[in-house]
Amino acid sequence: MRPAIDRRAFLTATAAGLILPVRPALARLWPGSGFTHGVASGDPAAGAITLWTRYASVTGAAATLKVEVAEDAGLTRIIARGEAVAGAETWGTAQARITGLPDGRWLWYRFTAPDGSQSTIGRTRTLPSGKLDQMKIAVLSCSNRPFGHFNAYAHAAARDDIDLVIHLGDYIYEYQPRVYPEVVMPGREILPADEIIMIDDYRQRYASYRADPALQAIHARFPMIAIWDDHEFANDTWKGGAQNHQDNEGVWNLRRDAAVKAHREWLMSPDRPYQRYDFGNLLSVMTLDTRMTARDKQLDLNAALRGGPDAIKAFAGGEWQSPTRTILGSEQEAWFASEIAASVKSGQRWQLVAQQVVMGDIFTPKQAVEWLGPDADARAKAYVQGGLMAAQAGIPGAQDMWSGYPQARRRLLKAMADAGANPIVIAGDSHNAWAFNHRLDNKPVAAEFGVQSVTSPGYEQSLKADPAVIRAGLLQSSPGLAWCDTSRRGYLTLTFTPAETRCDFVFMETIQTVSTATSIGQAAVVKHGKRQMTLA
Repeated sequence: MRPAIDRRAFLTATAAGLILPVRPALARLWPGSGFTHGVASGDPAAGAITLWTRYASVTGAAATLKVEVAEDAGLTRIIARGEAVAGAETWGTAQARITGLPDGRWLWYRFTAPDGSQSTIGRTRTLPSGKLDQMKIAVLSCSNRPFGHFNAYAHAAARDDIDLVIHLGDYIYEYQPRVYPEVVMPGREILPADEIIMIDDYRQRYASYRADPALQAIHARFPMIAIWDDHEFANDTWKGGAQNHQDNEGVWNLRRDAAVKAHREWLMSPDRPYQRYDFGNLLSVMTLDTRMTARDKQLDLNAALRGGPDAIKAFAGGEWQSPTRTILGSEQEAWFASEIAASVKSGQRWQLVAQQVVMGDIFTPKQAVEWLGPDADARAKAYVQGGLMAAQAGIPGAQDMWSGYPQARRRLLKAMADAGANPIVIAGDSHNAWAFNHRLDNKPVAAEFGVQSVTSPGYEQSLKADPAVIRAGLLQSSPGLAWCDTSRRGYLTLTFTPAETRCDFVFMETIQTVSTATSIGQAAVVKHGKRQMTLA
């Protein structure tokens, strides 16, 4: 039970920096003083990068840190210097925006504290300019620490061929320990002991996750563009609340603002949650916010299903198809249309649309009931039965995805088509691996790759049939779906060249123990100008 305190007063105090970052009770998961969570870099630009660390002085007083950037791993050829303050206002996190750097170069950096102690050395890279022949990006999402080990992070961190990491969100999860999952894997404990609601809660949860050596390693080795999904706030976030936010948990906007502040403190996210990053003449990455900025509340499909055939028919022909429903909002939609057209006009060969939720439609096939295990719980059975009823009415079951906003999706695809873009869409959130081909008015528009989770469970948690059988059923029931894997954890890479984009799904053998062993993967290729993927 949470102690009786004034939530508004606490939020005000922590936002003002009155809660000190040195807290001995938390030191069992990370050091109580010094450089506690390694280093990181993010929000890259041509000639610029943001560098990050967390430092706690023994007394809790603010400390001005020096940072040096060099052309070599030994930091003998220093080319830039900067400063960052680690204090109570940001819970000890410190960021330095370094500009005037060479474009597209690997660089090394290190922070030094007033007492002479030094952070680990990190490696980063600014965005390239001019002609570019190849770019490789690792894509990750959905890393629930109590479910298992972050082996996908460790595997990616050990590679030498990655230029940038994109994290599509669910970097942390908000739940109270032993809720999701009900059993915490030994050694994968998190703080605080309650669901995270206030700024101090969110900071402790980020600190718990970043204590993981594999997560520290990937941050130290590559720059990261990190966008949020719902669990950085609360499950199924929309602009006015979330499924996992109740009235007795306080004012939603206060919780939302606390989550945004913590995300920016730990992941260097820019003030506006949608951005464009250009990689020479090869690629534009456009990040979107399908969660917090303007999303309309998810429709209650279950209510329609309970209402019977007439209610389902009214749902299918009513608000679900309303042109006024939005997942991005009019301002972000206009921004996207303008930026993707500008990217094409300026000569970028590819446009990567990095966003949170799956864009393709997934329909529950008739045989899905047979996939449930003999001990399936009532919730899993109801989910499958509801999906079958929805599919019979031509409605995809997942209303939290783009399938819950079909006219907004059409507008986004139309912006891509009108621009003459060569778009690749990436999505996280679902925990499973997906590959879709999107068409508009029977013309190919974009390929989509949904990345499987780092640890969070996929369909295998409830569906006990052979994954190959599940794949075959979903391919048959879901137009546009070209391939899927609903049983394994990992990440994917995208390799861009002027001629093609190649997606490689990397699957880890296990998350139950620390291991970087992989199982058989899957590749797909999109040829420039074709706007559709084929399996490789």
